[in-house]
Amino acid sequence: MSDHAPTDTTNRAGLAAIAVGVIACLLAVYATGVALAARDGGPAGTAAATTNAAGAAPIAAPAGGEVAVSLSEYAITPDVDVVPTGATLAVTNDGAIPHNLTVTGADLATADLGAGETGALDVSSLAAGTYEWTCTIEGHATAGMAGSFTIGDAEVAAVAATDEGAMDHGDDTAMAMPTSADMEQAMQDSIGAFPAETEGKGAQPMEPEILPDGTKLFELVVDEVEWEVEPGKVVDALAYNGQVPGPTLRADIGDTVTIRVVNELDDEATSLHPHGLRDHEFAIDGVTYISQDPIASGDAMDYTFVAEKPSVMMYHSHHMSLHQVLNGLAGSMIIGDYAELAGIDGVVDEIVMITNDAGSLGFTLNGKSFPATEPYSYTSGDKVIVHYYNEGLMAHPMHLHNQDGLVIAKDGYVLDDPWYMDTLNVAPGERYTVVYELEKPGTWVWHCHILSHVKRDDGTMFGMLTAMIVEEADAT
Repeated sequence: MSDHAPTDTTNRAGLAAIAVGVIACLLAVYATGVALAARDGGPAGTAAATTNAAGAAPIAAPAGGEVAVSLSEYAITPDVDVVPTGATLAVTNDGAIPHNLTVTGADLATADLGAGETGALDVSSLAAGTYEWTCTIEGHATAGMAGSFTIGDAEVAAVAATDEGAMDHGDDTAMAMPTSADMEQAMQDSIGAFPAETEGKGAQPMEPEILPDGTKLFELVVDEVEWEVEPGKVVDALAYNGQVPGPTLRADIGDTVTIRVVNELDDEATSLHPHGLRDHEFAIDGVTYISQDPIASGDAMDYTFVAEKPSVMMYHSHHMSLHQVLNGLAGSMIIGDYAELAGIDGVVDEIVMITNDAGSLGFTLNGKSFPATEPYSYTSGDKVIVHYYNEGLMAHPMHLHNQDGLVIAKDGYVLDDPWYMDTLNVAPGERYTVVYELEKPGTWVWHCHILSHVKRDDGTMFGMLTAMIVEEADAT
């Protein structure tokens, strides 16, 4: 790695001043659009309907008992239009990623439910009236998991439908929607915090131990950690060597490599799958109960292979992977020199960018959510290689403002016909290798272009957003 690596702590205060003004201008339109949606009755301000999908009067269940509620990507769907007083909500996650159901302002919420899991939410303490409910996992409300429900009868539902901006919670307190000014101020405040300091840094380069026979040994210790995703937000995660994502490994073509996985989890087994390692043997494929037994807590396993072909590999657990990968057990390995393989001269740095969108981490770049994401600083004329990895459950169209990206490899395969783009859709499991030649000075926004992955309902920025800072080259 070169001296152009991500900016260090001594530069962060100066970078914040540069970033605030430029990013605020580039992203101000986001706040306006969300504010207008809220004003015009978007998801956050939608009142209860007075008819069901067929146009009939609202459907109400008998008093008491259970009402089924389905959570999915991205909707909250009750079986009835009106929830009876004294009811319990039987909540099922029918989606593919974790969701929860939270009644806003009422201190009532389910736990985060994994795919197929169920939970009960007792709402018998709520008086007749209309309430807001949402999923509080980052980005889910903006994507559609927000709205309102009515407790009472059809008459109550009809009254609720006339509510134009505040939800009656059975008392004299009305919950007003944020104004455009509120949201714009929230956006400015969140941008002003960038780049923010947090504990821990993922995807850091790892030097191997060279064994007497020349084998490169990388030892990865799996353990539970507390991980600070953004300032003040600390989550329970799983890590390799205390990093989320795990360390970045590198090898040359022809190397013999051993990845030793040491399991120090309290009570979980694990494994390691070399996703994208070309021509590896079945015995190290890492799928528990198929190509190997799980690595039990306290045990270790060596994965040894010859790096025969160039690869942009992501290593991750293949044991309870919906839980383990999304909570941190993933990392990258690069085999070969991709600048040389693609015939690109003058590359000053390589960046690994691993996206996630679920589990305890949520919408993150290299394990961090804006404003804790890492800014990158270079000089005009520099060329950098970026290896995009998607370890999440959703596609992410990654967009670096005003920079031409030359895609030179897909899933580690060098392309015979590279192609240019400025927005690159990276699906789960995919890897793309891109060369950016940085020309125009400025603080350029770099983000996922699904807006709910970078913006909350209240106007604050978060998630999959960082900056590429290009400084003017010295004229000498």
